[in-house]
Amino acid sequence: MSSTPGGATSQQTGKSTNKYKGMKRIFISLALLAGATVALQAQETIRFDKSVHDFGNVPEEGGAVTYSFEFTNTGNIPLIIQDVAASCGCTTPGWSKEPVAPGGRGFVKATFTPSGAVSFDKSLTVTSTGTPNVVTLRIRGMVVAKMPTTEEAFPVAYGALRLRSDVLPMARIMQGRAKKDSLEIIYTGGSPLALSFKDVPPQIKLETVNAGNKTFIRCTYNTVAAKSQEWGAVKYPVRIAANGKDAGRLTVTATIVQDFSKLTAADYQTIPVATVANPTVHFKELAKGASCTVEYTLANTGKSELVIYKAASEHANIKITPPATVKPGEKATIKVELDTKNETAGDKLYSIQLVTNAPNQALLSLMLTGKIN
Repeated sequence: MSSTPGGATSQQTGKSTNKYKGMKRIFISLALLAGATVALQAQETIRFDKSVHDFGNVPEEGGAVTYSFEFTNTGNIPLIIQDVAASCGCTTPGWSKEPVAPGGRGFVKATFTPSGAVSFDKSLTVTSTGTPNVVTLRIRGMVVAKMPTTEEAFPVAYGALRLRSDVLPMARIMQGRAKKDSLEIIYTGGSPLALSFKDVPPQIKLETVNAGNKTFIRCTYNTVAAKSQEWGAVKYPVRIAANGKDAGRLTVTATIVQDFSKLTAADYQTIPVATVANPTVHFKELAKGASCTVEYTLANTGKSELVIYKAASEHANIKITPPATVKPGEKATIKVELDTKNETAGDKLYSIQLVTNAPNQALLSLMLTGKIN
């Protein structure tokens, strides 16, 4: 019998080696069993047929649309949908309320209510007793806006003549220039339409034009043709006659500002700059019928004379006394008087607009706030 260092025989060594080999096999078997158990536990038990649904184009006038996401319980115990949360209020969820038996089918519904022309991509978060515990479903598509009715598209009605609005806004117009804009109309009368206009100031020209199968009132506003130079917000109500009969009123509005388009980079180094230290003034509380006077401090921090072309408010109970000019580096006071005798009680907000020759402050807004008891 041979021996190994330390006195161990070869027979003893063989037995020891076999013993370790046997233990190794046991450990490997246990590891495989544990892995199989984990894999079994992680097995999917709630399986949806699809997780994303595209509605495509959804007509807004068609109302809500619904899609049902179907799923199968692939586990060996009943499955319960615990909750479904939608990502926004435009999507209403619904789901199978009863436990779904093994091999059985259930559903999660998504009802989407369209509003306005917009693309949408919404999610539903599904929580259940299955695996995985939380599943995210998605719905998407494009809302196609409904076609407005004639009454909706042309809400201003003067008999058979209908207008998109009774205001034709010309927006900003530079002093010394002309601008054109149009307002679409329709006529449902049987005879051809002939429009005429009354009380039109010289700077405004109104005419009827046809473009394709549409009819418009076109306005040309020429600031040069005004009897006197205009500044800031202006409005002119004119009368419309359809086929010789008075039909209604159309108001043309505009805001006239200085033309700064020809200023050079060098010019901008010497422009006036208007700043107001207190653009909002609060008069606290006034008894109805009382009046008050407040002051705003206007400074010219530029390098040339500041000119105030106009100071106005849409509120008839406001009187404004502005300076005509402010020299560079100097300050001036804008006095505003408020008379409340024709006012109602409550919190008030009055706006005041200054029109200046300062390129970056051509329109300068002031606010007056307070309460009338």
